[in-house]
Amino acid sequence: MRKRDLLDKAFHPFSIFLVVAVLSIFTEVMVEVSFRYLLHIPLPWGAEVSQTLLVWMTFIGSAVAFLRGEHMSVNLIMNWISSPSLRRFCTQAGRLAILGFLLVGTWGGWQVVIRTWFMRTTALQVPAGILYLAFPLACLFMVPIALRDLVRGWKE
Repeated sequence: MRKRDLLDKAFHPFSIFLVVAVLSIFTEVMVEVSFRYLLHIPLPWGAEVSQTLLVWMTFIGSAVAFLRGEHMSVNLIMNWISSPSLRRFCTQAGRLAILGFLLVGTWGGWQVVIRTWFMRTTALQVPAGILYLAFPLACLFMVPIALRDLVRGWKE
């Protein structure tokens, strides 16, 4: 089995999570609007649930997009480089920079989670660190993809 297939299978639950999260946010907003304007009973937890899901969708979605190679890139400088070896070098340097960012993001994000874990959210009274956990986990999930891309670049 190829590594790409393994990563695709490993990331499949994330795609399912994204669909469920979108449907959950839609449902929550419809319920919240109905309660607020039809029943005149605001739901104190609604915005907090939507906000948390949206943050998690953003970062998990970013990891899925990274796996699929769907992140936007600006290739203006790369288009000016005519030497194939210099282009490969710059591409690999960019991949190393991405890997470095992901490692620093994982570590730094984890530090934020640790500092905020014992704080409680206003409505749900769950650890505030749950909101911040999305970033370091997404960075961690992207590390194997960055490593895969680096290895593929060296093999070219």
